[in-house]
Amino acid sequence: MKNGNVEIEHIREMVAEVEKEKFIFKNWFPRPGLKEKNTDFVSRLYIGQSYDKNQFDLVEDGWINDHCEICIKTLGEEENEYVESSGYFDGVDWICKSCFEELVLAENLESKLNALGKVKE
Repeated sequence: MKNGNVEIEHIREMVAEVEKEKFIFKNWFPRPGLKEKNTDFVSRLYIGQSYDKNQFDLVEDGWINDHCEICIKTLGEEENEYVESSGYFDGVDWICKSCFEELVLAENLESKLNALGKVKE
């Protein structure tokens, strides 16, 4: 598992949060996003919140990637060495396959975290 510079306590907290939700494995897909007027940048995921139509345009498939809630790995349409094209989704958030299967589904999370804590960069 690629854990980058993620702190062990953060992993513990995120796994506890993820365990409360129902995540389903699926291919990543673009979602609606809010683009600030006079820019080409979609800056916010649109999940039904109200927004100022004078400041933002709603772009149907404008949200072009997400990040794993645990390790921040990018999830998007085109898989490559930096992007995964599938993961676990709860309707809002994404967890990459390795974090979900190695941490969320771990029989002994503390043992897994202890092993990660001993990894030297």
